[in-house]
Amino acid sequence: MKVSKFLPILFLMGALSFSSCGDECDDVDCRNGATCDEGDCICTTGFEGTECETETRAKFFGTYNVSESCTSGNFTYQLTITTSGTNAVTIILNNFYGVNASVSATVSGNSITIPNQTLSVQGTSVTFGGTGQLTGNILTISFTASGDETDTCTATCTRI
Repeated sequence: MKVSKFLPILFLMGALSFSSCGDECDDVDCRNGATCDEGDCICTTGFEGTECETETRAKFFGTYNVSESCTSGNFTYQLTITTSGTNAVTIILNNFYGVNASVSATVSGNSITIPNQTLSVQGTSVTFGGTGQLTGNILTISFTASGDETDTCTATCTRI
């Protein structure tokens, strides 16, 4: 009978010690401003990975061979994608459209958005805008180039 009085107390002590075994985030190293929630890192915009250790845009960096199909014709050239010091989600597409234009784009996951931006191309103002998707080593970009005329293009960019 004496044991049965202490049974609820023993159960309560066991439950308390089990629930206070430690914080699930104690051994988690979240980086780049990420926070830990129940053992998982919640990444800030522009970062990914188990510990948010990788810039999302890093997968786009490199040199690509481009095969471009436009309303004005078909073209081939090389494009280089580099970092932008602006923030962790902006990239620069160098030699875009094969005319030595440097166009900025915003990265979200495996997608890019090229917001409308007007550049001087061979003495003419040209506005570029479009979207793209990275699948493996191939970046497919659909965009328009509007100047004296509008050119609608699809560029298949293969990383080399």
